[in-house]
Amino acid sequence: MKYIVGLISAFLLLQGCASVNTFPTVARQGDTVNIMIGGTEKARKDTVSVILTDSAGADWDLKALGLVRSVFNLRADGRSVGAHYSPYLDSYISWSEGHEPVQAVLVVDIPAGVPIGFSTLTIDTFVDDDSSGIGSPHSVNIEILDGLGNTDEFLRDTATSGQLPVDFNSLEPAPHAKINFGVTDGVTIGAASLVIDFDETILNPDDINVYVPESNVRGSVVDPGAFGKTQRMVYWHQDGLQLYIDIIAPQGINQAYLMAYIIHPQGLASDPTFTITSSTIYDVSGYEIVLTPTLEYFQ
Repeated sequence: MKYIVGLISAFLLLQGCASVNTFPTVARQGDTVNIMIGGTEKARKDTVSVILTDSAGADWDLKALGLVRSVFNLRADGRSVGAHYSPYLDSYISWSEGHEPVQAVLVVDIPAGVPIGFSTLTIDTFVDDDSSGIGSPHSVNIEILDGLGNTDEFLRDTATSGQLPVDFNSLEPAPHAKINFGVTDGVTIGAASLVIDFDETILNPDDINVYVPESNVRGSVVDPGAFGKTQRMVYWHQDGLQLYIDIIAPQGINQAYLMAYIIHPQGLASDPTFTITSSTIYDVSGYEIVLTPTLEYFQ
């Protein structure tokens, strides 16, 4: 795990780039490689397509072969220079696609029997929120060397059980409902109060958690402005039957930088059917404004 995070984070860009090569750029049969596949929060292991075209022109469907190990997101250090002082467009681009700055990473194994020579991996993420600026599908380069490699388990030391392989499932997104206040209308929100219903016979209310991403974007291309315009305070609770989310942004927050994720454990019997039953949105003066948040569920 240290290998993945240490190597990829060094190249992490706020806008979420896509690789032109794998990490590493060379591999043997059976080796594990890591690929940045764009700035997207919607990509999943179950939805991506990964085709390896070998030096002889033959195609290998790595997903059908069961060799797609994981797709998960990385975030830049909240103290990093780029997170606070990158050019405006680099900071804003991911939010314009409806998500916080994330870098999607694909972990995949090279199949046995691939001939040596230069190959390409063609990846399709099947998403509509990629902020990398590179179209999908896109191809990355990899050279297959002679010899037989080893699948990397990314071993970690534990206090009681010795070395254990990384659990990629724990890195991937939990099932969640995303609440979005829109991106393109330029509405400034001063406060919001939401009531969300769910099926408590399917989902234990005590298992609900809410995640609200921060934003360090400021100003515009013309005028950087001062920090602080994206501050907001969020309080939420559930009473066993409904979830209540209250947001206060005294300086006002642009709708594009305000979103919330309702998270629950895997393995539920069915969809807990999250539904926004009530929403009241205010401007910075306390007057109610017409704005309807949306809720999208991801299993």
